[in-house]
Amino acid sequence: MYLSSFTFTVVLLPVVLLCYYFLPERCKNGFLLLCSLLVYGWGNPARLLYPAAFLCFDYAVGLLLERWKQRKAPAAAVLAFSVVLQAFVLIQVRYAEQVKTNFLFPFGIAVYTLLGLGYLIGIYRSRHAAETDPQKLALYLLFFPVLYAGPLTDYAEFRKQLTSRQRSLAGLSEGLATFIRGLALKVVLADTFRYVFRELRQPAEMSMLTAWLTTLAFSMYLYFELFGYAEMARGLGKCFGFSLPENFSQPFFAPSVTAYLQRWNMTLSLWFQKNFRHFLFHERRSRGFRYLGLVLMWGLIGAWYGSKPQFLLWGITIGLLLLLERLVLSSFIRKRYVIGMLYTGIVLQFAWVLLFAENMADAAQIWRAMLGFGNGIADQYGVYFFTSYIALLLLGLYIATDLFRNITERLMRPGKLQAVWKPLIHGGLLLFSLASMLYGERVTGLFLKL
Repeated sequence: MYLSSFTFTVVLLPVVLLCYYFLPERCKNGFLLLCSLLVYGWGNPARLLYPAAFLCFDYAVGLLLERWKQRKAPAAAVLAFSVVLQAFVLIQVRYAEQVKTNFLFPFGIAVYTLLGLGYLIGIYRSRHAAETDPQKLALYLLFFPVLYAGPLTDYAEFRKQLTSRQRSLAGLSEGLATFIRGLALKVVLADTFRYVFRELRQPAEMSMLTAWLTTLAFSMYLYFELFGYAEMARGLGKCFGFSLPENFSQPFFAPSVTAYLQRWNMTLSLWFQKNFRHFLFHERRSRGFRYLGLVLMWGLIGAWYGSKPQFLLWGITIGLLLLLERLVLSSFIRKRYVIGMLYTGIVLQFAWVLLFAENMADAAQIWRAMLGFGNGIADQYGVYFFTSYIALLLLGLYIATDLFRNITERLMRPGKLQAVWKPLIHGGLLLFSLASMLYGERVTGLFLKL
C-alpha cells in the first residue's frame, strides 16, 4: 500500500494514529512494526518474504561482526560477503522486474538494503553495537514511512529515538501538516508533471522546444515525486514522535551542480559518502584516489536509482561534473551566480535524459533534438504544450525555489494569522489531494485548465 493512496490516507492512517496514542508506552514500538508489516504486505502477504529474509540475515551477520570486532580480517571478509550478496540480490530482483511482467516486486527493497548495509558497516566501524533485540532492528529496516523514498537514517540515531522520543498534540498537528504538504506535492504536482511528461514523449521525432519541455517536465516530476514521499515520511515520523532528517532543500536555481546535489536527496548521498567513499578511500592520501572515489560513488548512486546501463552512466556523468567543478570551474562560477545557474540548469537537463530514455539510442536522439538537430526549433506540437502548460511549469519552478519556502515560513509563523490560515490551507490541500487520488487525470486536466 502506498502512502499516497486514498485507502491509506482516509482509512488506515486515522485508525493507526488513534490506536497508537491510546496504547501503553511499552506496546508502541511493537504496534508500529505490526503496522509496517501490514502496509508492506497489503494485498499480498508474500511480499513479506523479502524483508524477512533481509532482516534475519542482517541480524545474524550483525551479531557475528560484533563477536569478531577484534579480528579484522574475518570481520572484513564477512562484511564484504554481505555487501556483495545483498547488492547481487537487489540487481537480480530489478532484472526480474524488467523481464517478467508477473514478477512480485518487493517495493522498498532499495531503501532497506541500504539501511541494512549501513547498519552492518556501522558495527564494523564501531559506530554502534550490534542490536540484540530483533524487534528494534526490524522496525528500523521496515519503518513504513521511509520505505518509499527515504529519508535514510543512521541506526544509532534511530535507536535512540526508539526509547526516548516525545509525543504531543503539537507534534501530531505539525506532523499531519507536513504529511499533507508532502501528499499534495506527490498527487497534485508530481502526478500532473508525470501526465505532461507522458504526453510530451509521444512524438517519435521531437523539435527542440518539445525536447526541452520533456526534460523539464521529467525533472519536475522526479523532484516532486521524491520530495513528496520524503515529506510524507517526515510528517508521519513526527506523528509517531520520530525526528527524521530533511531530504530535499529547494535545489533548483543552484549556482553549481555541487550546490544542487547538496540539496538533492541529501541523506542518500550522505549514506554513500559515509559508507562507501570514506570507508574505502579515507586512508588514501593521493588526490587521484579521492577523485576516483567521488566518481565511483556517484556511479553507484546512479545504479541504485535503476538497473538500466544509462542509470550507471548518469551517476558517472554527475561524478565527472562534480570533479570538473572542483578542479576547473569552482572559482569561475562562484563569482558569476547567473552564469553558474544557467550552466547548472542546462547540463543537468541533458543528464536527466539518461534517467528516462529507453536506451542510449533514444537518449542520443533526444539530445540531438535539444541541440536543434531534430524536428526543427519548434513545431505545432511543442507550441501547443508550451502555451498550455507554461503556467504549470512556472508554478513548479517557483515552488522548488527558496523564495517559495521563505514566503511559506513567514505565513506559518506562530500568531493570529497562522492560527487562521494554516488549517484552511492544509484543509484545502488535503481535499484537492483526495480529489486527485479519486479522479486521477480528470482532476489533472481540470487543474491544467485553471
